[in-house]
Amino acid sequence: MIFYKLFVHLFCVIFWATLVLSKPILNQELIKSRNYEPKKNIFDITLKRVTLAPDGFTRSLATINGQYPGPTIEVKKGDRIVINVRNELGEPTSIHSHGMFQRGTPWFDGVAGQSQCLIPDNYAFTYDFTVPDQAGTYWYHSHAMTQYVDGVVGALIIHDPDDPYLNEYDEEIIVMLTDYHHTESEILLKKFLTPSSGGDEPVPDNGLINGKNNFDCSKAPHGSKCVDNSGLAKFEFVSNKRYRLRIINTSAFSAFFFSIDKHEMEVIEVEGSYTKRNKIHRLPINVAQRYSVIVTANQPVDNYIMRSEFQKTCMPDDAKKLSIVKAIVHYDGAPEDSAPKDVPWKDFLEECIDLKHETLQPLCEENLPKATKKMELTITFHNDSSGVVRAFLNESSYEPDIKFPTLSRIFAGKANNFPRDRNAYIFDTPGEVVDITFINTDEGDHPFHMHGHQFWVLGFGNGTHVDKKSLNTVNPIKRDTSTIPASG
Repeated sequence: MIFYKLFVHLFCVIFWATLVLSKPILNQELIKSRNYEPKKNIFDITLKRVTLAPDGFTRSLATINGQYPGPTIEVKKGDRIVINVRNELGEPTSIHSHGMFQRGTPWFDGVAGQSQCLIPDNYAFTYDFTVPDQAGTYWYHSHAMTQYVDGVVGALIIHDPDDPYLNEYDEEIIVMLTDYHHTESEILLKKFLTPSSGGDEPVPDNGLINGKNNFDCSKAPHGSKCVDNSGLAKFEFVSNKRYRLRIINTSAFSAFFFSIDKHEMEVIEVEGSYTKRNKIHRLPINVAQRYSVIVTANQPVDNYIMRSEFQKTCMPDDAKKLSIVKAIVHYDGAPEDSAPKDVPWKDFLEECIDLKHETLQPLCEENLPKATKKMELTITFHNDSSGVVRAFLNESSYEPDIKFPTLSRIFAGKANNFPRDRNAYIFDTPGEVVDITFINTDEGDHPFHMHGHQFWVLGFGNGTHVDKKSLNTVNPIKRDTSTIPASG
């Protein structure tokens, strides 16, 4: 992620995942095909800076078509997506479609230094790819420096004509959660990458739901422009209707607990994987994770609070000042201006870790293939030669080559000639199944995202020894973003 994490926990863990370097192996017995003719969908987006005040505090944001968050890209499984990007940010950029496999089109993954060169200012670039075997909740964002922290984000939804839950909900609602800074990310990054930061990430000033929240302007710097009570996001419910909420955490750094007062939720999707119904009150969601939940409007007609609570245990001490991020769930027929009652759920969830994977059971059973290779990746943090804290994988800190991306190097026949700081691991056998063990020596948790693939999450454990008997090899959940817990 943009800013890595350093916090204090007192237990050791191992994160174990299995990755298949091929198309997913799915049992489709529960899904009956519906007739659908794939279409070509064209989206024109212009990236430009605009002065906005999402929480009442006025600042310059990097936007998509002048909007924050950006416009939603919606297509159906099997469709072709064409994204025409015009860069007017005043600096280079790229766009990553987060969670897309990009099978056959890796050069459209949008990662500067890996899959493409940067798009220069005042230039255009077109991303053109299909989604033959994916459906679910995704997002798109800049993958250049820290631009997405300044606003270059939007939801990417792939509807499934074969959705097994299609008749179980009446409407869909996109809910985008994020932490939010009043200072431009370039300034924050420069300060962060100095010895004086000690590796402590910038603490956000606020959080937003669908680009809105209030802010206490008495805390704003002198001379800034700020308006109190700028307004919360509002979601309209009709009694007895069932809503599929597609929840996306687009933060730079923060994990949240998501909930709606007096309303239970049933998880049905995790990052493109359908799950068996799993009833919960509060949803832990880390950076870049996505869930679909079904919420039934079965409470008395009234206004209710939607909550996005910072998981402050995972953050520096200064985060204690942060308030709960709120939105309004308004039932049709309820008074428009009536303040919701404050009735949060009282159950406690352990912070800084994902929703328990053993409770997330895939809807369709899968045959877990045996691993053909094993990898162990140790996460450490050290000071570099200038005293700046850097992240290391197996004692190597990644440095992208912006002018000669990884894919260009491979196509040039130089796949076996990567410098050490590219952290290159080469798998040249199609269908290779790789077991990956992450050993986290840091005192903070870290969200881990894999481009181009999903992976099965087999388990977590204490210490540096893998207890294979404790691994879940029977129908484990498959996703593309998971939390590696702290220390060990």
